[in-house]
Amino acid sequence: MIVKIDNKGRIYLPKEIREKIDSKEFYIVELPYGIMLIPRVKDPIKTLEDEGKKLPNLDIKELKKIIREEAEKEIGLR
Repeated sequence: MIVKIDNKGRIYLPKEIREKIDSKEFYIVELPYGIMLIPRVKDPIKTLEDEGKKLPNLDIKELKKIIREEAEKEIGLR
């Protein structure tokens, strides 16, 4: 999806994106290849707890192994 910046530096987020986001504030993260917008959540602890409930019922060692394997795939090591 391509969006444009107006002459005041504003970015228009399409409706389908805005409907998925429960925030009107964002963190801007500068990366070597661009920027990332991360919605600011009202209660970060609750958000983390909710995300944690979605994880498979595995011990921490197994989760770390899966995360490492996925990261290696993403950067092309596997």
